[in-house]
Amino acid sequence: MKVMIGVIIFAYGAPGSLDNLKEYYTHIRHGNAPSEEEMAAVKEQYRNIGTTDLLGSITERQAEALTHSLQPYFEEEVKVYTAFKHTAPFVEDTVLQMVNEGVSQVITFPIKPLYSKTGTGLYQIKVRKALAKLGSTIPVLDVDHWHLHDEFVSVMAKRVKTAVKWLPSHIRNETTVIFTAHSQPGKPETYKEYSEEFTELGKSIANQLQLKNWRIAYRSAGSHEDLWSGPDVKDVIQEEGKKGIKGVVACDLLSVTSNIEVLYDIGYDCQLLCKRMGIEFIRTEIPNDSYDFIMALTTIVKERVILNKLTEEYQFNKLKPSSK
Repeated sequence: MKVMIGVIIFAYGAPGSLDNLKEYYTHIRHGNAPSEEEMAAVKEQYRNIGTTDLLGSITERQAEALTHSLQPYFEEEVKVYTAFKHTAPFVEDTVLQMVNEGVSQVITFPIKPLYSKTGTGLYQIKVRKALAKLGSTIPVLDVDHWHLHDEFVSVMAKRVKTAVKWLPSHIRNETTVIFTAHSQPGKPETYKEYSEEFTELGKSIANQLQLKNWRIAYRSAGSHEDLWSGPDVKDVIQEEGKKGIKGVVACDLLSVTSNIEVLYDIGYDCQLLCKRMGIEFIRTEIPNDSYDFIMALTTIVKERVILNKLTEEYQFNKLKPSSK
C-alpha cells in the first residue's frame, strides 16, 4: 500500500492577474464588491510594487522548496500542497486533491509563526471539515506554535542585524527596532495567545542581538480603532521621534511571506512618516523562500513529526498488556 505524507501550507490569497483583483477583494468582503474608486486605489498599489502578486507566487515556491528539502528525511513520499483563503485552490479543493492522490497522512503547516484562532486555527478546522465531508479518516498532524524555534529566531535575528548594519554608523545607537504584527479585532482576551507569542518572539530576537531599543507595535488595524489591538506602529514611531531617535528598523513577525499589505503598511506608509520626521527608516527583508528560512521550516516539520511518532509509540507501549 502506498504511503504518502501530504503537507498543506496556507496563504490569504493568490490573484493571478490585475483582472482577478475585483473578484479577490469581493471574496474578502464576503460578496460585497468594492467600489470603482476603491479598486482603482488597489490596482495602483499593485502597480507601484512593480511585480506580480507576491504572496501567491512565493507561497508556491515555498511549497516546491519544502517538497525537496523534506523528502530526504522520510521513507514515505512527501508532497507539499498550497491552499488559499480567498482564491483557488481553496482548502476544500486541495484536501480533495490530496485524498485523490493517495495521501495517507496530512500535516497542516500555516507558515505564520503567531497562532490565532482566526488564522492558523481556522485553517486547521477547515482541513478537518473537508476531510470529514469526504468521509476520510486520514490522520492529521498540526504543526503550530513554533515561534520560538531556535532556527527560526536566528533567521529573523539575521534580518534585523543586517538592517541595523545598513544604517549609518553614527545613528545605530540611536535607532529603535520596532517589531510589528497584524492588529487583531476584539477584546484583548480574544487574542491573548497571539499577543503573547508576538511579544515572546520579539523578546527572543532582541535578546539574541542584545538590542537596547526595541518596541512591539501593531499594523493594519480596521476602521474601528477602539476594537483593534495596539499600539499602532505609526504612533510608536511618533513616540520614538519625540525621544530623539534617529533611526527606525521595522520587522514584521507575522508576515514571513511578502504581501502587498505588509509592504505598504510598514514599508511605504511608515517610510513616508519617518521621512517627514527626519528619521532614517529601513524595513527588514522578509524571509520568503530563502535558503535559511526553508531549512528552518524543514527542521520544524521534521522535529514535529518525529515527536508525534515518539508520542504515539509511547502511548501504544503504555497500552500494551504487560508480559509479566
